[in-house]
Amino acid sequence: MNRLIAASLLILAAPASSATGPSVTARAITVTSVATGQTPPELTGGPWLNAPAPPTLAGLKGRVVLVNFWVYSCINCHNSLPTLKGWYGQYRTQGLEIIGVHTPEFESDRPTASVQAALKEDGVTWPVVQDNARTNWRAWGIRAWPTFLLIDRQGRVRYTHRGEISSRFPQAIPLLDARLRALLAEK
Repeated sequence: MNRLIAASLLILAAPASSATGPSVTARAITVTSVATGQTPPELTGGPWLNAPAPPTLAGLKGRVVLVNFWVYSCINCHNSLPTLKGWYGQYRTQGLEIIGVHTPEFESDRPTASVQAALKEDGVTWPVVQDNARTNWRAWGIRAWPTFLLIDRQGRVRYTHRGEISSRFPQAIPLLDARLRALLAEK
């Protein structure tokens, strides 16, 4: 059974003191984590870059999707781009789609023009959604940059990897490549 693992966090905020003394307000935020075998939530927000129209995961059923949570100012994310570009060039005609989710770490990572310039400079051509409000980050339970999720042709998460995939840290590349090829071979 597909179930999202959810945890509620209680956020306490202490606003300025009032005549009756300090007060505390609370609001609940639900954080979910997408587990292997589950159908992930649709990606929301925007703007979408490198896409004439926002792609949907439902619309990508029948393709293998690699979702990459990243930020252009992260060196580990940047170092992973050559591996992703290689896979995109090699496997796109076999049914691979990559979707980038650009989730800023710093205020300077937020401007759309800066993200567009980084995509152009780095030669990233796959669709990227800006996640400035961290809506997708929280909905998917992401905890680190970069995080890669492989989604099968039926729309289920089959594998998650956190961390750089590059010549500096090549140990994950053969496993991810093998999983990509296996998913592409499934019909």
